[in-house]
Amino acid sequence: MDIQYFTRLWREGKGAKVSVQSFWNNRAEEFNKLVTQGRPDERIRKIVEFLSDNGLLSKDCSVLDIGCGPGRFAVEFAKQSTDVTGLDISDKMLDYAVRNAEAVNLTNTTFINLNWDDVNLEDYGWNKRFDLVTAINSPGIHDRITLEKMIAASKGYCFLSNFVDRIDSVQDILRTEILKLEEVRFYSNTIYSIFNILWLTGYYPSITYVDTDRETVRTVEEACVYYGTLFETENCPRDEKNDLIRHYLEEISVNGHVMEKVQTKTAWIYWKV
Repeated sequence: MDIQYFTRLWREGKGAKVSVQSFWNNRAEEFNKLVTQGRPDERIRKIVEFLSDNGLLSKDCSVLDIGCGPGRFAVEFAKQSTDVTGLDISDKMLDYAVRNAEAVNLTNTTFINLNWDDVNLEDYGWNKRFDLVTAINSPGIHDRITLEKMIAASKGYCFLSNFVDRIDSVQDILRTEILKLEEVRFYSNTIYSIFNILWLTGYYPSITYVDTDRETVRTVEEACVYYGTLFETENCPRDEKNDLIRHYLEEISVNGHVMEKVQTKTAWIYWKV
């Protein structure tokens, strides 16, 4: 198996909606709740600690965060480094990111509305510009071209996080049993392909696996909005889709609330460029 094999494998089964701005704009409020929920996010703490312990994040480094969303990680990185640039395709995500940085009086963050696919490193002066380039569960790194551009932007290290396996107690049933959609795992073969592409290119990637369990409780109305934005289906009209989702959520709700249990196995992979 050569590098072309893993390049093709990575592309298989990937949908187009990951690069659609409206899809992520519709999810911005939900993502931002994780920032403003009032309790520490253990995943963020563990990643920041991991990066610091391995010498990837320090006071004198500059960071590029690809697919930064509402700035959950960018804000924490900025507390530990000289400057952070966050990119995201969603302008609504970035509105939240700016507010979240301002809320803790950070002045060393820059957020830019960009699709990583469209970035020309020379135009922005980003060729070997950053000490650390991160992509944390980011759809921005979705093929060999975007991976190589990530590497080209770094003069030190790259860090990438992505799911290896994920079980969503509500979402999975909605997809396969209620909406009758094909079971597509957007992260299928991603880490496997990335590791092998890096290895065959001459890098020495280090990989760590992390298991995470969490529970999220939403009102029925919040859940209808959340799951309604997740699924795009051609086998039924939007109104019918939303009716099916609402019916199931009401059926499983308890006192007007829906709880989802999510179990994930995530890979953290980093390498020196």
